[in-house]
Amino acid sequence: MAFALAATAARAADLPVELAARSVWVVSLTEENDKFAPKNKDRYYTQGLKVAINRGDHTFFSLTQEINTPSDTSNPNPSLDDMPYSGALYLGWGYGAILDRGGRKDCMFSLEAKLGVIGPSAGGATIQNKFHDLINTPQSAGWGTQLPDELLLNFDGEFRRRFDLDSTGHGYRDLIARGLVELGTVRTEVALGAQLRWGVNLDKSWGHSYIRHSNGYDPIDALKASEAHPNFSYWAFVDSQLEVVVRNYATDGTNFRESRGVTRSPIVLQCAIGTTFQVYSCSATYFIAMRTKEFETQDGIHFFGGLKGQFLF
Repeated sequence: MAFALAATAARAADLPVELAARSVWVVSLTEENDKFAPKNKDRYYTQGLKVAINRGDHTFFSLTQEINTPSDTSNPNPSLDDMPYSGALYLGWGYGAILDRGGRKDCMFSLEAKLGVIGPSAGGATIQNKFHDLINTPQSAGWGTQLPDELLLNFDGEFRRRFDLDSTGHGYRDLIARGLVELGTVRTEVALGAQLRWGVNLDKSWGHSYIRHSNGYDPIDALKASEAHPNFSYWAFVDSQLEVVVRNYATDGTNFRESRGVTRSPIVLQCAIGTTFQVYSCSATYFIAMRTKEFETQDGIHFFGGLKGQFLF
């Protein structure tokens, strides 16, 4: 009886019986830092950390911290023309699904609500300076000027579409187009992007995503193994993204309290390259990204990199 119920649940959720018969979780850990990039400059969007948990019933949860600093972190009173110090800490909860369009599962969507805090309570100063102590580098001196505490509330929707570009039918190349709408106190913007990948067993993943511009949804299919989904996958990718920014706490400052802020750039472009390996129920990704100016007085383009690990339980 239990196995029959598991089989019914498997057909409804599109999971193998052996996975549906037990609790299935995909846990992902993503770390983004400008120290991972060749320029190695500690400034602007300097640190991001996200832990996401996806369940087999399409729901997912996440915990995220973001840290932003000016270009001159040795000055206790940074220039008003530079990005202000800020931190954000928030919980995310959402629902995601792969759409079955007449047997073609080439579309994915997710909705996520985020709740947290911007300001000293986000712990940005503590995390950054404790880490600097650990690696024996100078602390950032201007955290006393950071954005004040304010409620963080955001509602985000994301859609992805996969296009198979391999005419041989082996699936060695594909393109994943995506769109994201963010609305709330942390960011209000629209982001459009595309990721070109080449490798083997690409259908096990929906491409790499970035902490600030994606939801925490990672479908179970990405790490399950079967005859059609072998235990090893690899691909490299190039990625481009255009953002139309209406509001961003990191440049504009807080919404309801007076704070520092700079004149935001309404259009931001991002380009990235990276690679992903998957072995059995684990995967690892490394990437480097380059971004155009997020505010008018910014000192040139900004580089950051990232690492992401995923595990199936």
